[in-house]
Amino acid sequence: DISPIEPPGENYRFDWTSPMMLSQHDPDVLYVAGNRLFISHNRGSSWQRTEDLSRQIDRDELDIMGVKGRDITISRNDGTGSFGEAVTLDESPIDPSVLWVGFDDGNLQVSRDGGATWSEVSRNVIGITDGTYVSRITASYRSPGTAYAAFDGHRDGDFAPYVFRTEDFGGSWQPIQSTLPELGVVNVIVEHPDNPDVLFLGTEHHAFASTDAGASWAQIPNLPTTHYDDMLIHPREKDLVLGTHGRSFWILDDTRALAEWGNASGPVTVFSADRSTIQVYRKDTSYRGQAAFAGTNPVDGVEITYKLGAGGGDATLSVTNAMGTTVREMRVPSSAGTHRVNWDLRHPAPGSADTWQRFMNPELARSIADRGPWVSPGTYVVTVNARGATASTQVVVRGDPEMPITVAMYESRERFMLEALALTDEINTYRSENGFGGGGRGRGGRGARLPIDTPAGKLAAAARTVQQVYSALNGGGVRPGTLYPPTESQRAAVQNARALFEEVRGG
Repeated sequence: DISPIEPPGENYRFDWTSPMMLSQHDPDVLYVAGNRLFISHNRGSSWQRTEDLSRQIDRDELDIMGVKGRDITISRNDGTGSFGEAVTLDESPIDPSVLWVGFDDGNLQVSRDGGATWSEVSRNVIGITDGTYVSRITASYRSPGTAYAAFDGHRDGDFAPYVFRTEDFGGSWQPIQSTLPELGVVNVIVEHPDNPDVLFLGTEHHAFASTDAGASWAQIPNLPTTHYDDMLIHPREKDLVLGTHGRSFWILDDTRALAEWGNASGPVTVFSADRSTIQVYRKDTSYRGQAAFAGTNPVDGVEITYKLGAGGGDATLSVTNAMGTTVREMRVPSSAGTHRVNWDLRHPAPGSADTWQRFMNPELARSIADRGPWVSPGTYVVTVNARGATASTQVVVRGDPEMPITVAMYESRERFMLEALALTDEINTYRSENGFGGGGRGRGGRGARLPIDTPAGKLAAAARTVQQVYSALNGGGVRPGTLYPPTESQRAAVQNARALFEEVRGG
């Protein structure tokens, strides 16, 4: 228990949901707010406390329809404090010395010196009743003096939304709720860290978004009508995470496109993409039936979001490496609007799919059809070509951080896999052009093995050897594959397969 300990003669007051947070600037700094703000610089081992920041109004002495609250309140001491308590706090993401605390008694305080001194700024908010519950205070990424405050008046029969922004440390406030529905108390507001004009807020009924700093709001579709308690934007993934009262968590993946929406005016726009990690999935669900419950995993690789203006014609997406070599090209949706497609961090799949694997092993957690080899870690350029124009973004691909594999090892593996695919294509082309067919359990089918002393048998054996090595590295069937480069034995097996092929071709 690291709770602040009261000195003799004083009772600290904390709300049911007392706000607490770790500093965005120093992970050893912890804030907890009650009637005071408590600040620890050593993860709760010791605490510094501010003055009592509440208005210190005894609610038991307030008249309710002419009668003192102490005389008529049912379950008066059942968890409900008689004096004000903090219900929201925040630290400036720009300046750790700027702190904000909001109270259930309508008090809103700001400190510009790390909590040493405080100023009450709630009385500068025009348009709300004095004493209205401060439901949220959010410090801005725009400047140290900018913050957003939301107020909840439903305890006074006022269910209207109230959201304000200050740009001068609370000296003045501007309302930004003009286009919100008339009913719907605001519980939370967050600002996008990459673009302070992009805001999200949650009310008693819906979630909303704004791309113009609150001048206008749009309801976020495909969400339940429910109470939205909290929101955050994941600092790395840029996902919008919403917490509701009884209707689960909801996540809007990768909001970078919304943050960059103001620049999406051309015929083609490709939005920034998250970095992606090469990794091997080591489990499947082939033989467990309904014995285990598992959610749907995200697709492998990186999601590319792009926007197309009006017009027609095809659209293509290409991926080039640091040397300018194209490693992947694919056709993508070309209709006007916003699209999201996946690049699985791989080269193109082999030209002839190994269909017997799909037949033998259905229902795997990841596709086990033939896939191209993984690219190596590095920075890649993704380009969308459409409407006679192009637009690009960079994608950083990193190796599995849990594996002791160097970039040189990844590159060695990539070269070997591409050489193996090229050899397989040579063998299959030669077989097709010279009437040897596709049998013999090579890449073309599951027939009986042909005698090795015949040209057809040698070709089938060569193709089969290369395929076995390729599948062992790349995964296939129940094999998970590996990120390590090939062993010397695997290299020798492919060399022997080439020698066998050259023997037939030079025959």
